[in-house]
Amino acid sequence: MNFFTVAIYVILDDILKAIEHKEDPQRKVNDALIFTTLLVACRYFGGNIEKARLYMLSHHCKEMLSKSQFNRRMHRNQVLLEQIFHLFATIFVQESPTKNFLIDSFPVSVCHNIRISRCKLVDNEIFRGKCVSKRTYFYGFKVAVLTTQDGLPVEIAFLPGSYFDSNFLNRMHFNLPEGSSIFADSAFQDYQVEDISSQLDGCSWEVCRKKNTLRGDIYQIVLWKKHMRRQIESTFSAINSLLPHSIHAVTTNGFLIKCFVFVFAYGLDKWLQ
Repeated sequence: MNFFTVAIYVILDDILKAIEHKEDPQRKVNDALIFTTLLVACRYFGGNIEKARLYMLSHHCKEMLSKSQFNRRMHRNQVLLEQIFHLFATIFVQESPTKNFLIDSFPVSVCHNIRISRCKLVDNEIFRGKCVSKRTYFYGFKVAVLTTQDGLPVEIAFLPGSYFDSNFLNRMHFNLPEGSSIFADSAFQDYQVEDISSQLDGCSWEVCRKKNTLRGDIYQIVLWKKHMRRQIESTFSAINSLLPHSIHAVTTNGFLIKCFVFVFAYGLDKWLQ
């Protein structure tokens, strides 16, 4: 924990200085320390910011914002946090030994199904979704993650739970090197997106086709695609191991920020290993 904390703070502090991020000179707690605390909370404390805040105060810093001040700063710097993630994503892509990328989604519930009627974070039927692989229903969001072949996250997107995975294709940018291959399951099948991506970006979509598809694969290709997609299952398993049974948040935006940071923290931890 100590190595992760110190390493991440030093890297984030250098990045903010490199991009000439300006802060109030009277601040005693800079944004690098805020981001580090948030990442530590999601990596080691199940997203509990208060525990991470007290840990940082007792082990790494003499000054720390109060709980309410920390939450306000976290929301205020949401865009900056996303920009930093995109910088790391560029590094992950450049350091990837192959041009193979994987995409899939997993559900994140805002509450247990029995508490849906009392849920205050979201209140709409579009958030009621079904996890086909687990044959269960959930109430919350779908999180799509594009990763390298080694499992490092490159892009993250969110949609309400009832939306089909193919809708993520219009929410993600796929800024990948020319000649890249994107492996996905049949839920991401969209012929138009595949053709445009191939013509404009030079990227090929290796989708696990359905049996009734117009673009079927021979048996050997089917096995190859399934083999390549195994890493994304391991990645999601590792990310879900970081998630608590329920993510505590007061607002929907706060809930999404924590989900985003959980994936970000997993990627940084894997990158530093």
